[in-house]
Formats: sequence, structure tokens, C-alpha cells
Amino acid sequence: MVLINGVDAVDRHNRPSTAQRVLLRAFFINDGVYQDPLDLSGVTILFKDRNVSPSTILNSDVLLDTVNVSADDILMHFGVSSGGAYLDATSYAAGADASGIYKLGTGQFGVVLDGGVSLSGWCDMHGANFELGNAASTVADYLDVWTVKLLAGSDYKSIVQDFTLKDDTFFTTTQILLLKPTNRITTKRVVHGSKIDLKVFTEINIENKDIDESVKNLFKDTVIVSASMEVTKLNEAPGLNSRFIVSSFANTSSLVDITSDNTIVLNFDSRNLAPIAAANAATYGSPLGPYEVRVQYTLLNQIFKSPPFHVIVQ
Repeated sequence: MVLINGVDAVDRHNRPSTAQRVLLRAFFINDGVYQDPLDLSGVTILFKDRNVSPSTILNSDVLLDTVNVSADDILMHFGVSSGGAYLDATSYAAGADASGIYKLGTGQFGVVLDGGVSLSGWCDMHGANFELGNAASTVADYLDVWTVKLLAGSDYKSIVQDFTLKDDTFFTTTQILLLKPTNRITTKRVVHGSKIDLKVFTEINIENKDIDESVKNLFKDTVIVSASMEVTKLNEAPGLNSRFIVSSFANTSSLVDITSDNTIVLNFDSRNLAPIAAANAATYGSPLGPYEVRVQYTLLNQIFKSPPFHVIVQ
């Protein structure tokens, strides 16, 4: 699960079903850094199997061909608000009229395909502006076409991505699943002043000997929900707190991301450590030194906490 303004949604890589609220994200990167495009015109949903070739939906200007693409092929359209602006993620509220494009962070945008409501949006096709009800409601492969102007002076172009809505997210077993997750962190040292992703990999094993392999394979995709990460400063010097929580599980629950292979990610800015140390000089100590990282997450009806991982800020 991912959150948008505190509302649960399913990521496109997390086996979404037709009835779920799916967050379709796009990350824009320029010269190695996340950067906002100059303008976002709209996001259009199409069937993938009807548009297997780019030439069927894009014209010679690499734009969605609004002349030759049939209006019947447009399953849903997400647009910008009046004045041509995208919306801040804090304004998102689940509902039938939530058909805007939301900024999730620098260079990170998303639209919410909500299969649980009668979602609709306004679409400009063939010279007419009309309301379009969401028709992406069946089990199928889809395209989400982002029409953007990346930089000043550049032309608009359409960027094509894909996702799948499924109906096999439900399954049954005749016994309780015995889940055994294993976590590991790759980051051992952080140079003070850097801003990096802390990545905790998770492998989930099913210990039942007679569970079908197809069920076990489901847990190779993202099945973690409600993930968070705790970062704690460790001290040995007398007079200081032996453990000072820098970021709690509660503080990071809306900040972590979960990849398609169950990796929990927190973008950690070590530049914030010095101000925290200065504000808590009597208990925190130096911003340099050992820290402890743990993750917490939900699998089915269980809440797991990982063992502590030690990271040195130097």
C-alpha cells in the first residue's frame, strides 16, 4: 500500500484489482535529479491490447493522436485544475470527482484510478470537451499516457507507461500461512551531508510444506502494507541519551516507499542531523557516529519489526 494525503492506495506494481484505488505514479528525472516538468497537460488511460504499437496512439509529433484515436478508446482522462495547474497531494480526497494530477514530491506526480467509486473526468477530444466516466474497470492490461512539456522551449510530447488490473488478488488456503520474512540493509555508512535512500530488502518465505507454488509466487510481488522505518542515534558517552529517536515509525509511515520486490525505502537526509543535535545538545551528542535502523510492516494479520541494522554517519 501507498498513501496519498493519508488515504490508502495500491501501487501499480502491487497487483491491483479492478475495485481498488490505484495510484499511478510517474517520476521525472533530468540529468540525474528529480525535476518537475514545465507543464502537465493530462493523463489518458487506454487498453494496451488495442494499442500495441506507438503509431496507433501517437502522431508524428510524439503526441497522443486526438484526431485519429477514437473517443471510445479513451477509458479515463485525468486533467489539470483550472488555470492549468496540477494539485498538491495534500488536497487529494477520495471521491468520484478526484480526477486531477497530484504532485507527490519534486519530479513525482500521480493520478488515482479509483475503481471503488463512479470516477469521471473531463476529456478534450475531437474538438469537444466532455465528461468521461471511468471505463478502466475490467481485468486487462492498460496504458497510461502522460502528455507533458518537460522544459521551457521544448514541445509537448506523450510518454507511455503501462499497468495491469487483475482479478486473482483473492485466493484461498485450507490452513494458516506460516510467513517468515527476512530483512537486510545495504547501506552501512552514510557520509554526513548526503541525502540517500535507506533500503531494507525483504524476502518472504512460506514455511508450509504443502502450500501450492502458485501461492508462494504471489508473495514475491509486493505484499507488504503499512510500512515505516525508525532511525535512532546511539550514544555511549556519559550524560547523553543512550538512544535518541531521530525519526519514529509514526513519523515515517507516510514517507517510505515499497518497491515491487518488497524493498522498503526511506529517503534519508543527513543534513537534518546537525540541527537536531544542536537543538538537543545535552542529550543527542554529535550528529556523527552510530545509528540504528529498523523497519515495521504488516503482512496479512501480523505486524513485523526487523532486527536493528547499524549504520555509521561519518
